[in-house]
Amino acid sequence: MSVSAVGQNENSRLNTIVKATALGTAGGYALKYLWPVTNQENDFNKKTVINYCRKVTNKNCVREYKSNKLLTPAQDMFVKLIEVEEKTNKNAFSYDDIKAKVAQLGGEDSAAGKEFRNIIRYVDETSRNMTRKFAASYHLMLKLKRPAIPFLVAGAGVGFFAGFAHNVMKDDFSA
Repeated sequence: MSVSAVGQNENSRLNTIVKATALGTAGGYALKYLWPVTNQENDFNKKTVINYCRKVTNKNCVREYKSNKLLTPAQDMFVKLIEVEEKTNKNAFSYDDIKAKVAQLGGEDSAAGKEFRNIIRYVDETSRNMTRKFAASYHLMLKLKRPAIPFLVAGAGVGFFAGFAHNVMKDDFSA
């Protein structure tokens, strides 16, 4: 049997349950952000986000090129390509369309053709990076919009039962 001094009753049964419940609640709140996103929560179309990021990147590039007084033939071709795509709502970045535009600029070996390919690569890489950032932000937003109450209640319940079980299985009883 263990002996404890008078007034040194920090590990009372109630104190153990309260501490375990508080830790369980904190763990439940952390689980809100650690739990993976389910298909029911994920309600966006990935293609829509990718297309939006590409359009924003294209418009930014066009705005940058139009701010220059003198455009190179490749930059002018890119600006016209984007303007036609916006008016007709068709995909101007298909492999055949880009190949035809490069051929109009003088072929793959010409300086204008290489510059046009570099513009397309730059826009593609920029939109890919923006898409990654959008996807990560959306993923975090899905976790933020989750209700915290179910996680808090579940964590508190687990903590309460852990504290209760600890008290039941304790082998040093004070008389």
